Amino acid sequence: MDKLAEYTRRLLEISARLKKYGEMGSIAQYDMTATAPAGAAARRGKLLAFIRSESRRILLSPQTLETVDFLSEPENLSRLDDRLKGELRLYRRRIDGVTGVPETLLTELSALTGTTEQMWIHCKHSGEYGELKKNLARIISLQKEAAACRQQARGLAAPAHPLDPIIDGTDAGMTVEKLTILFDEIRRRTVPLLREVAASGHRPDVSFVSAGCPEAVQRRIAWQLLEKVGYSSRYGIMGSGEHPCTYGVNRWDVRFTNHFYENNLLQGTISAMHEGGHGMYEMNVDESLIDMLAGSGSHGAMHESSSRFWENIVGRSLPFWEFAAPVFIREAGLDGVTPEMFWRAVNQVNPGPVRIYADELSYNLHIMMRFELEKQLFDGSLTVEDLDEAWNALSQEYLGVLPEKPAEGWAQDMHWPAGMFGYFQSYTLGNLYSAQIAARLRRELPEFDQLLREGNFAPVRQWLAEHWYRHGQIYTDGQLLKMMTGEELQAGYLCDYLDGKFRELYRL
Repeated sequence: MDKLAEYTRRLLEISARLKKYGEMGSIAQYDMTATAPAGAAARRGKLLAFIRSESRRILLSPQTLETVDFLSEPENLSRLDDRLKGELRLYRRRIDGVTGVPETLLTELSALTGTTEQMWIHCKHSGEYGELKKNLARIISLQKEAAACRQQARGLAAPAHPLDPIIDGTDAGMTVEKLTILFDEIRRRTVPLLREVAASGHRPDVSFVSAGCPEAVQRRIAWQLLEKVGYSSRYGIMGSGEHPCTYGVNRWDVRFTNHFYENNLLQGTISAMHEGGHGMYEMNVDESLIDMLAGSGSHGAMHESSSRFWENIVGRSLPFWEFAAPVFIREAGLDGVTPEMFWRAVNQVNPGPVRIYADELSYNLHIMMRFELEKQLFDGSLTVEDLDEAWNALSQEYLGVLPEKPAEGWAQDMHWPAGMFGYFQSYTLGNLYSAQIAARLRRELPEFDQLLREGNFAPVRQWLAEHWYRHGQIYTDGQLLKMMTGEELQAGYLCDYLDGKFRELYRL
């Protein structure tokens, strides 16, 4: 065996060990969210910190570093296929992510975020947020300290904005400056449309949505639709949790939590379509990647684009409801409700304080709010103690609404308590990616609407699997988007999609 083959074999053996630790961490996180007793939070945080610590030990071992360095040499790298080049890129990101950061800092951060996420659930019910705010302030401090350690270890200059390295941890290469350009175009084109919709006077009949439907019935409906679109119950489950969230263990083990509301017939199904979109990405990663770091869906924006594709492009379309409405009518005992009524109800524009209930048109404004606040929290111009006032001011400015309590304001999402700062931009980036991908898919599958109308989702899913899902994390988001669409990321596709859709819905 030549030296290149030997080092390649060694890399894949290390990858298999790291991947299994990652899978154990996903299982532990899902269990903590969906099934474990509340009292297990502190110990579970230590377990997750241990898994992270052991993974770091393997990642930074002399054997791993020597292997990655050897294979990354230009003459060796040129002889590797795309699969191994992508694997080495992921190793570099992981190594850079922990190099120079004290183990004690990473351990504290891992344990703290696990504990704080569980604290957040309790606080939403108790209404007492003092300890949660203290923990959030500590999480921000630790993340800034870790980012500074990474920069120093790599000899990098200070970032243009303190939030840049935090954003890069989720969406590689993305910065505050790049996001601002994209967000400004979305705001410029959608805010006037939102005002036109509000002034139109057209209001859909949504009374049937809140008439009341047992959770068991809604869960049965959601499962029927999930199975039909391609989220297999053989490899995926849908648990219960305070906040919908997907935990992709591997392509044969995907788990997500969901929340159903008896007075809202559609919310649970829409969130199931969103999380199912995450799950179908994981289920369709090529089997040959199962023991590689690349063997899961691309993190951040590209993963969110899969969920937003199935939730919005498919799940909020009229052809989908021409297929799905009979399921609801049969299972929920609805009479006189038409597919068009479902379509108009699920697309009702009604800006409110809570992101996960937001309509497509106002949704990105929620993300922009969080983006503005994260910038201030990380540059020090805003403290966690003043978050209530700052949030309410932006909510009034962006959405025209004021939350009644923190659970409808800054504390509504699990992301910040879970340490997921610099993540929210992924949702709007996901909307951008999904609209651009959908435009290409429609060109290649001109029968797209008819397929949805017939409940024949296989051709759509197969196109996505072939051109997107099967690659896992081999390619960067930018590379993958260019492969699928032939273009760099553009805001125009999303803006055009929203403009056409809501002008039709609101007869503008």
